[in-house]
Amino acid sequence: MSEKVDYRGLFACAPAAMLVVDPELHIVEATDAYLTATGTTREALVGRPIFAAFPDNPDDPDASGVAVLGASLDRVRTEHVTDVMAIQRYDIPEPGGGFEARWWAPLNAPVLGPDGRLRWIVHRVEDVTPWVHAGQEGDERIQAEMFARLRLEERRQVLEAVVDSLDVAVIGSDAGGLPVLYNDAARALIGDRIAEMPADQWGQRLHLRHPDGSPIGGDLPLLRALRGERVRDAEVVRRAPGRAQRVFRVHSRPVDGSEVAAVVAIHEITRSRRAARLRECELAVAKAMAAGGPGERVLSEAVELIGTTIGFTVAEFWTCDDIVGQPQLTARWADPAATTPDGSPDRELPARAWRDGATTTEPAALAVPLPSGSHVLGVLVCRTDGDIPDDVRTGLAAGVAPSVGAYLERRRAERLAAELDRAHDQYIALAGHELRTPLTSIQSYTDLLLDEPGLTDDQRHMLTVIERNAAGLRAVVLKLLDVAALRSGRLDMIVQRADLAVIVREAAGRGDRPIRVDAPATAPVDGDPVRLRQVVDELLDNARAWAEDGSPVRVRLSAGSPGTALSVSVSNVGPAVRDDERDRLFDLFYRGTDARRRGVPGAGLGLSLARAVVEQHGGTLTLDDTAAGTTTFTVRLPAVSL
Repeated sequence: MSEKVDYRGLFACAPAAMLVVDPELHIVEATDAYLTATGTTREALVGRPIFAAFPDNPDDPDASGVAVLGASLDRVRTEHVTDVMAIQRYDIPEPGGGFEARWWAPLNAPVLGPDGRLRWIVHRVEDVTPWVHAGQEGDERIQAEMFARLRLEERRQVLEAVVDSLDVAVIGSDAGGLPVLYNDAARALIGDRIAEMPADQWGQRLHLRHPDGSPIGGDLPLLRALRGERVRDAEVVRRAPGRAQRVFRVHSRPVDGSEVAAVVAIHEITRSRRAARLRECELAVAKAMAAGGPGERVLSEAVELIGTTIGFTVAEFWTCDDIVGQPQLTARWADPAATTPDGSPDRELPARAWRDGATTTEPAALAVPLPSGSHVLGVLVCRTDGDIPDDVRTGLAAGVAPSVGAYLERRRAERLAAELDRAHDQYIALAGHELRTPLTSIQSYTDLLLDEPGLTDDQRHMLTVIERNAAGLRAVVLKLLDVAALRSGRLDMIVQRADLAVIVREAAGRGDRPIRVDAPATAPVDGDPVRLRQVVDELLDNARAWAEDGSPVRVRLSAGSPGTALSVSVSNVGPAVRDDERDRLFDLFYRGTDARRRGVPGAGLGLSLARAVVEQHGGTLTLDDTAAGTTTFTVRLPAVSL
């Protein structure tokens, strides 16, 4: 094991003349080179204020060393920046008394603590007195060289300070691709041994790839710059085994006339790229779900989109079945280029998410349940060979997974609706067929009994009530059978040329309430006259049931000109249909609030059946907007084909 570094001793022996002061400008430490340059001792300096140890020369009225140095130190204290001072005269006290004239090239730099507060200031000086004296003796070449050197040093220090303050990794390499200039961000990205890693090894050692997944070799941006090419906005992906994928935007360019032959700037865009891919994935999955198709195919497409777009190695969808008692794998995608072997599906993670009803996470895996109320429809599982970042976990759970959940909810609702429709139709057909036979028997035997001689008045009255109610019930049964036939597409219709005017007048003549008919002499129509009469009867019965006492029911038949549509409007004066019930009025078995409250007879079948018959004829049946207190239903039928 190597010996522990003695940093205090190392600092003391540093070849640069440096002094360390605290924020109150008390001297904390000094290098041996500084003590030699100033002709003093560590004991004489440590603990003293810097300007008490090095005051201005009282014999020089123009002395400004304290003021100039104080201004520089104040700037470092307030702004936390490195300050490179111009060459200045600052006389040094001599041991026997008096001051020696000296010229210095100072630099002051802050040292911050972990909390960002200023802990110390490093005051580095270079004694340039010999050069200044040489220049004062008339050697202009030496003086020019001295100032050029100092100016270059200032610029280098400023450049290093600026580059180190950047979040962007900046690397300058020599002609062979070996880094000779780099900042802290570059060191954090590539490692402390960056100076030993030439650019032609970066692709393999740093696991760099193009966005399409292909390895990066000689087309690395820095190598392209060394060949004289300028590169902007190149995208580089780092896929180190066992680590999350990182994405970078890279600029590079050659540099002429310098030991730095090319420079590259590397800006990490992993979070923004992941956010863009999450949005892209969410949109792609939503489109796949909206396109529809067989459920297993849609889910397989969805998990592949999630895996390829976001960059997982495995994406799975598990269906949750309460009967089986554990999740079942429905769709699975695995990256064929994954660095880790694709093992058999692991049921434990989706089982926990299903059981707990909450997102379940592991360092390299995520399981998101897709609930419907208190029931979990499925679990989306994603795995990778590195840690899954928190923003990906959040985006997947909050953005992508709900699209899959909405699709599952829609599929479940459609399946339940289809099952309900089938059960509904089966019930209607069963009820109709099972009731028709006994009702026929009841009607037949009632007719026979009514023909019996010697019946008392009470007996005849009771049989008449049975006959009337059986007839009403049979009408309901026939409607049920018609509804079942319509819903199954087997309603019998005998289409022929009929006269709608005759059908309307015959229907209006039935019953004891006066009906006003406004119709032409004839109105030819192609349709089933029995079914059309059924429609008109239903509309008239509805109007009679709701018309106010003493008010007539009106029927208007409009044949129009030849070739135009026929229309039959049935109106009555009475309670208006409520606005919140208008859209449901033609629904099967629907009865409005007023109908139930007032005891209006009916089963909620008539209007539904009437509309279905009209639509079978290619027409429409609507509830029109009319004057207050008037309800109007209008049938519109196609014109007669000539």
